[in-house]
Amino acid sequence: MFEDDAVSGEHYSHKISSEFDSQVAAYRAAESLELAGIPHGQIRVIQPNDPDLARKIEPETKGIAQSLVKAHVTFGLAGLVAGLVIAAVLVMVGPALTRSSPVMTFIALGFLGPILALLLAGAVALRPDHDRLIEKTRMATDSGKWSVVAHCSTREQQELVKATIGHGTQTL
Repeated sequence: MFEDDAVSGEHYSHKISSEFDSQVAAYRAAESLELAGIPHGQIRVIQPNDPDLARKIEPETKGIAQSLVKAHVTFGLAGLVAGLVIAAVLVMVGPALTRSSPVMTFIALGFLGPILALLLAGAVALRPDHDRLIEKTRMATDSGKWSVVAHCSTREQQELVKATIGHGTQTL
């Protein structure tokens, strides 16, 4: 979703997790990922009831913060421009109400455009697509299973991970 996007501050925005019944199976999967070409630093093994679960799933807290700021600035400015452009069109060729009150039209749409865009920026920057992976991994660790999470920088790495560790993966 954010691979080459201007609003992302994360280096590894694609995540894939898979759960395993034993420590041996989890470490074998992590080793097979390394042999396939995924750098060791992008692979996290999560043990049952791991105290570092959150950090292992979402290690880029600075990147997430940068994504929040970039998304809000970018979307907010785009919303302002869109609101003002729509207001200009309405003032020139719109209904009589907008033509008779151009200042109010610009104020209303100059305010509404950024507000709607900022709401959208919040939804995008908080990455609700990560919730399924986080919840699946949390449930696995709570039930005594091991998980391997691969943080991928490209879709090609994502496909490589899926091909390497199999069909039981949760992909973002």
